[in-house]
Amino acid sequence: MKIAICDDENKFLTKIKEDLSSLQSYENEFSFDEFKTGRELLADFSEGKYALVILDIEMPGLNGLETAEFLRKIDDKVIIIFLTGYEKFACQGYAVRAFRYILKNQPHSIYMKQLDDAIREYYRNTRYIIASDGSKEEKLPTEDILYIEVFSHKLMIHAKNGNYVTKGTLTDMEEQLSDLLFMRLDKSNLVNIANIDYIRKNEVILTNGDTLFASRNHIKNIKQCFMDYSRSRWS
Repeated sequence: MKIAICDDENKFLTKIKEDLSSLQSYENEFSFDEFKTGRELLADFSEGKYALVILDIEMPGLNGLETAEFLRKIDDKVIIIFLTGYEKFACQGYAVRAFRYILKNQPHSIYMKQLDDAIREYYRNTRYIIASDGSKEEKLPTEDILYIEVFSHKLMIHAKNGNYVTKGTLTDMEEQLSDLLFMRLDKSNLVNIANIDYIRKNEVILTNGDTLFASRNHIKNIKQCFMDYSRSRWS
């Protein structure tokens, strides 16, 4: 897992690297590139090169927010974390879909949990399922799945780049995705909580604009899970 750290202060570059290294499951699980300015990072950056980018917001020249805007134009999937000493910048991270906004001066246990959450997010996003209709197979990243519905005794997987039919049951698919953010909308649909934009009454509006409807038995759990997921990204 390749990680870029961009901060104009050496002590924070060293600290972040050491703290992330302590989260490794095995030796050399992570590799690091360090940068002092946003321009240095952008000169080295390319799509798919880094799994995670940690940016100080307040830097000379291009600040972290401006740097992140350029990064997001190059790589739509890289996980971006902002690290700063001031809460006032938190809301601005939404524009570049930052995964976390981490305060440098918060309790160490919370800070470490947030770093660990980012690592888990990366591994969750790199999971795949195989969609097979008997004649061909497609490897689909779970992060790209919007929802899955029962379709003519098979399953229809609605993904960001199209729809795929696969054999199997919704119960089996639910078990396969049980450790990810997939929940039942009703007896015929599973939704990816990470791809919900907002919820209005029993309507679940996805990031691509599709609207789904949750049953009375499931809407409360869907709302709670969505709130927990949304809150976790900014706490």
